[in-house]
Amino acid sequence: MSSILSLRPPGRVIAEPAPPRPWLARVLVGECELPPFLPVPLPAFPRSAAEADAVSRALACPDLFVLDAPDRAARERIVADLARCAALRGERVLVLSPDPVAADRLVEMAASDAAVKAIRALADDENPHRPSPVANRLTTAAAGRGRVDGVRRTAENEFRAAAAELAAAEAVATVAAALKALADRFAALEATRAELTAAREAPPTAEPGTPFAADLARLAAAADAARQPLLAERTAATARRAAADAALAAAKQYRSDATDPAKKSGFFARLLHKPKPPADPAELDRMVADAEHAAKDAAGREAAAQADVDAVDRRHAAEVEQRSAAEAAARRPDFDAKLAALAAERDEVAGRFVLTGKELTRAGVPTPVQLTPDAAGRVAAETDAKRAAAAARRTAARARLDDLTAAGSELSGRTLAEARVVVGTPGSLAADPVFVGPASEPPFALLILDHAEDVGEADFARLSPLAGRWVLAGDPMGGSERNGRRGGALLARLAKRLDRDGWGRDGDRLVVRLLPDSPVTAREPLLDHPDVELRFAAGGALAAIAFPARLPAADAHRFLADQLGECRPRPCGPVVWHDADGVLTACWPAAETTAGDWADVGDGVRLRTAGGFTAAVAFDASAGWDRAAAEAWLAARVPPPGRVAVVR
Repeated sequence: MSSILSLRPPGRVIAEPAPPRPWLARVLVGECELPPFLPVPLPAFPRSAAEADAVSRALACPDLFVLDAPDRAARERIVADLARCAALRGERVLVLSPDPVAADRLVEMAASDAAVKAIRALADDENPHRPSPVANRLTTAAAGRGRVDGVRRTAENEFRAAAAELAAAEAVATVAAALKALADRFAALEATRAELTAAREAPPTAEPGTPFAADLARLAAAADAARQPLLAERTAATARRAAADAALAAAKQYRSDATDPAKKSGFFARLLHKPKPPADPAELDRMVADAEHAAKDAAGREAAAQADVDAVDRRHAAEVEQRSAAEAAARRPDFDAKLAALAAERDEVAGRFVLTGKELTRAGVPTPVQLTPDAAGRVAAETDAKRAAAAARRTAARARLDDLTAAGSELSGRTLAEARVVVGTPGSLAADPVFVGPASEPPFALLILDHAEDVGEADFARLSPLAGRWVLAGDPMGGSERNGRRGGALLARLAKRLDRDGWGRDGDRLVVRLLPDSPVTAREPLLDHPDVELRFAAGGALAAIAFPARLPAADAHRFLADQLGECRPRPCGPVVWHDADGVLTACWPAAETTAGDWADVGDGVRLRTAGGFTAAVAFDASAGWDRAAAEAWLAARVPPPGRVAVVR
């Protein structure tokens, strides 16, 4: 990375050389308290537990993170995975490697996810035609030109697809409108058929000016002429019956008065000195009988007159009914012919409805079961809505295509700015157009430096303004000689200062560090377990325990619990809680990539290890554990995530 030291491109995002940031100096001497953070979940991707742990912590770290990974393949997998995950959550990532071939591999791996837009930035001395065909397509020139062409082709394809969709939608909408018209016609035919059927069955009406109306008028006139003398006779008979009834009532009253001895003669009779005549019962009865006979005869004459009137009415009604029946019979063939024509048209409309419905079904539109305007109207409304949506999409596609055509050369620059992951060499910073832009703010959210063992403090100070947070990936024990100093001094010092992981490897031995901040000053084997090495800090405090090679991690946890009453879980990624069958379990899914073993660590607590990490801690509810107590137990034994990930 020696070329970094001479970068001073005017107008570029690279800042002028500046002394190291004060906070970096404080970090290196242990005077800066860095804020804690929590690991974040990762999108699904094939990765080991160690790789998941490194990516999860590096992705969540708000400032500086060290990836201690001497193995090139493992380091590049983690770097590419980290860049890909950061890009997927909306961040812009810059990856720098001094090895052009490594940069090619990194951009290929980052671009393996189709959702990630990655670009390979080139230095002036790099051949734009990369040995890797994939990396060649991802260079700035190829990507810009290819993306312009690809965006334009995509826009053209989108417009053609939208136009075809609109044409199909219009065709379907036309068929649906025809279906609605058929349903409306069918409903109108049904209404007309019902009206004609009711008219055929109803008595014929005498419409003015028709022969039927004239015939009924003649019958009514003849009946009225025959009815008038009979009505006059009935009126006279009614009057005679009323007079006879009055005479009968008077005769009966007279007989009653004449035969009543207490009844005195009337006032006028006494005034005229006329005495009350003697009553002759026989004469009185005869007089009443004559009056009753006269009343009965009058009532009979009235009834006979009424019977004659009723007879005239019945004859008239019979003649009207006869004429109406004849008229109905005369009209029925016309009604039958109209109904037959309606039935034929109705069947024809129903047949066309079925065929039109099948045409809609072939177009993917459900056909209404009922042949009604409402059902067909719903289908027509749905197809009209789809046609309107398709028209809007075509309009938008046309506008986008027009914008792309008008943008011209600016489109290439816009597509480069859309790249989420930029991979290059340090020399590409001064040469590749993807880095052209304002220098007022960091253009990248995350800067990943591969082969960071070759980065010195001055190099980092010059590169740090490119991003808001940084990951240094490399071999802290490696590095090249430059000006009499090891370039890896910065990476080694940061790894030593920031490493707070309670578990690690020393060669092939698993080591638990009980005092991560205390350097080891003495070592001695355990008396009853000589293959276990105790490591002490100054003052005799137990700082670490080194377990023999190939000892399962579960046995190491079991040893700590049995011998020291200690438990030091080593989580991997975010925790997930489960509560089932009386057991509360804290799980770390990122560590469940391999089979693991359980170890009892006391007080109803069991710990499962997998791939060197803690995959789960189970708390037995029957031993008094609940969620609050379990969380407190973990908080007391699990330190905040460290800023160094060691992958061996």
